[in-house]
Amino acid sequence: SYPAPLLFTIPATMTFIQDLLKPGGGIALIPFIRGTIATLLVLVILMGIADIARIHMVVLASLSIGLLMSISWFEKAWNDVQSSRGESSSSSAAVNTAGKEPEKTD
Repeated sequence: SYPAPLLFTIPATMTFIQDLLKPGGGIALIPFIRGTIATLLVLVILMGIADIARIHMVVLASLSIGLLMSISWFEKAWNDVQSSRGESSSSSAAVNTAGKEPEKTD
């Protein structure tokens, strides 16, 4: 029998790309970005130990560490915003019901 055409695998790929392009969808790439920068940092440190353009490797290592710190800061801020949105929607619902008088049933 013939292999499955590529057409059947495209929708899964397209939904992943569509999820990334939605507002806030790029947050799914944080683990990949963190892994890429960590790999860069390891390679830069190894090249610095091997005495290849040592001053450049120091600069690149400091930039990589700064990128990792900024990604961690961004992820923490994102999680804080998401948790505050969840709390504010539930607390605003509680405030809306607290100010109302109970319905009369007679």
